[in-house]
Amino acid sequence: MSGGRRRFIRFGGQLIGASVLGATAWRIFTGSDPDAVFSQPKGPYVWRINPDKCTFCALCETACVRSPSAVKAVNDQKKCSYCVACYGHIAELDVASELIQSQGVRVCPYDAVKRREYAGGKDGYHIYTIDDAKCTACGKCAKRCNELGTKSMFLIIRPDLCIGCNRCAIAAVCPEDAVEWAHSYPEDDFRGEYELEQSLRGAGAESGAAS
Repeated sequence: MSGGRRRFIRFGGQLIGASVLGATAWRIFTGSDPDAVFSQPKGPYVWRINPDKCTFCALCETACVRSPSAVKAVNDQKKCSYCVACYGHIAELDVASELIQSQGVRVCPYDAVKRREYAGGKDGYHIYTIDDAKCTACGKCAKRCNELGTKSMFLIIRPDLCIGCNRCAIAAVCPEDAVEWAHSYPEDDFRGEYELEQSLRGAGAESGAAS
């Protein structure tokens, strides 16, 4: 092989390597397109948090190579009870409903858990959502909800924020091995099948067998 050809191949390899590193650095130091919220990953595998293993230790907040972390809290509306006072929202629930917004001591240090009236007035149903722009993945809301509430709040690795490292920095330090490299699945079904869905499916199978 001639010296000129070797130099050409070496230069091409360096150019490709620089492009890959540049693209990775760009994704680390720039934010996601706001219209890309919960966009599906391009590949079949993603880093994800197993909610049954996660103990909300707060390492996700600081271990991720992205800052703020690609991990965010979510509230599964299928499991939420739409309570007047939410364990993941305020620290003490013995606050008059009309004073929760103004005087309720927030569980989240960044006030990322948002509450809005849904139906039935101040003592009726309320919807709780997470403000992604404020959430840092500290896990405080999810920890309280899982210890005292319906377990509707938990942490996820956002597929549109994760840069898909070969070795996830969060997985490397997670004490419960809760971060897994696994097949992607719909974002609205993070906990898999729900008990109600399982019971209905079981009832359907029994009905079919009986017929």
